Amino acid sequence: MNILKTLLLSAIALSSAFINVEPAKSQEKIEVISLIQSTKGLSGKKITYPRWTQAELRLLKVNIPVGLKTPLHEHPAPMLVYVQQGKLKHSRGEAINYFSAGESFIESNNGSPHFVESVGNKAAVLFVGVSSAVGLPTTIKK
Repeated sequence: MNILKTLLLSAIALSSAFINVEPAKSQEKIEVISLIQSTKGLSGKKITYPRWTQAELRLLKVNIPVGLKTPLHEHPAPMLVYVQQGKLKHSRGEAINYFSAGESFIESNNGSPHFVESVGNKAAVLFVGVSSAVGLPTTIKK
């Protein structure tokens, strides 16, 4: 009887190891979280879209090593910037803003010249979505 009991308990223990403990797919839900939404850019100016040619969407990944900065520039099309890694210093005249991993901001096409610098302990990695037009540059150096 003890052998049968031991075999039965062993079989139950072994079979429980193969039971799927992952939640049922029907219990999982798609989650959409709005990270940023605005009609104005970081400079406070309204966003407008190019109307003279075919619209074009762009998604860029920008890597800025620690200590490096972009040249002074502006953007002819509005963009949405998400900082995936690092820390970014955004300078426009006297206005300075800092953005860390997980933060985002909107850059208006009606903004003034500015530059960004990677100031964290790791390279800044940015994902930049641009609502542009065919043939329109993303950045214009000043």
